[in-house]
Amino acid sequence: MNTSTIFPSSDYNDVIVDSPTIPSKREQRLDKAINYFSSVMFAIQVILAAVFSGIELHYGIDYLNQCPIQPWINIFLIVHGSTKLAWVLLGIVSFFNGRVIYNMMNKKTLARSIIILILPLQLLFALWFLAWFIVGNVWVFSCKSRVQYTDPINTSTYCQQTLYSAAYGSIISTYIVVGIVAILTVKRRVIGKTIRQRISS
Repeated sequence: MNTSTIFPSSDYNDVIVDSPTIPSKREQRLDKAINYFSSVMFAIQVILAAVFSGIELHYGIDYLNQCPIQPWINIFLIVHGSTKLAWVLLGIVSFFNGRVIYNMMNKKTLARSIIILILPLQLLFALWFLAWFIVGNVWVFSCKSRVQYTDPINTSTYCQQTLYSAAYGSIISTYIVVGIVAILTVKRRVIGKTIRQRISS
């Protein structure tokens, strides 16, 4: 009887060790982006954006041409709401990529390829939102001291009150949400850094 069929060889050259692949720095950065876009915080941002998008589209469309003091307020709400809705769809794809493709299916290479396509789009949306938000601030706040809601015949100062309040509230809400997200992001990074330092020490 061949004893080699009973007792495994003790020769270490016959043992194949499947060592895990260490991701490169580029892959680590992509993994961080994937983790962010699949986080609970990002999911909350997407949900809030969907809600704000619906509100902006509702008031922008329903009260069209009812703000002669600044007709661009309607356009601001409609365009801002529409692009925000498009960003929500991109956010859902980003979240699905991280939670399902990267984590559940464990297809990390595919998930990294997808995030490479997503990141430039996220950047474009961020730049667009910043520019359009600044313009919207100018349109809304420039007429705040002159706007009146009772005399639609006086087109130089009239704006439908619900419409103007919606635009004003949308801007203020955006400031609040961005501030909260920024604080939570900084807080999470500081806490994470502190934990890593304690573990390493």
